[in-house]
Amino acid sequence: MVQAPSLKGKIIAITRALNQAAETVKLIEEKGGKAYLIPTLDFKMPEDLTPVKTLIEDLKAGKADYTVFMSSNAVEYIFKEAETLGLIRELRKGLKETLVIAVGPKTAEKLEAHGVQVNIIPEKYSSEGVAKALEKLGVSGKTIFIPRVRDASPALREKLKALGNIVEEVPVYEQILPSNGNLVKCFAEALASGRIDAIIFGSSQSVRNFKEILEAHLPGDKLKEAIKTTTIVAIGPETAKTLREIGLRADIIPEKYTFEAALEALVQYWSES
Repeated sequence: MVQAPSLKGKIIAITRALNQAAETVKLIEEKGGKAYLIPTLDFKMPEDLTPVKTLIEDLKAGKADYTVFMSSNAVEYIFKEAETLGLIRELRKGLKETLVIAVGPKTAEKLEAHGVQVNIIPEKYSSEGVAKALEKLGVSGKTIFIPRVRDASPALREKLKALGNIVEEVPVYEQILPSNGNLVKCFAEALASGRIDAIIFGSSQSVRNFKEILEAHLPGDKLKEAIKTTTIVAIGPETAKTLREIGLRADIIPEKYTFEAALEALVQYWSES
């Protein structure tokens, strides 16, 4: 009997935030692998919630034709902030006045858990996928709200503007470097000694932060040397592009931009090599 490909005996490094890693860890363990957590991201609420308050009020007033959620974090934080502001009911009412787009099924699940109906999920779970979905629908001359991370890539905003839309981006959370302490030193040693079989990057920011947190232990070309025997998985072309920009490579880009698809692609990659 032929055994199904698995991750048996493999150590997979996960760069997700700690509060988001549990499901990925479970998937790795179900396939016989071992997860190594090296969080490169943490998140926090903006200090000034005035823009969020204005966004919720504008939603309730029916000023948005579409509202786009680009991550589960955006959903989690806008509801957390609405609760802080005492505007939960207003937010829910406001989202009923607009067509809601979720970048992917996980984001859609988060919205639905808050009682929000999701109208559109693009075929590709990315900025490009969202833009293509709206272009296909002939969306032009509309007002589109995007509650998202501060300092997000301008790609989606520019694409939607190019279609003739008014785009309002509001930062509802911020990405920060986690305090990993001794964890980073131990990981650098494991990476340099070839004990890490694969590492998965879920975003461009996770790549940039990875380089930054390892700089003290693996400066310059030492990181490139340390990671040469490790299989690198990039979720999405933008993540792969950022890897190239810092002098690293992407061995695998899964067809679907999810951690589940990344693990399936990794299993397939190793079974064929």
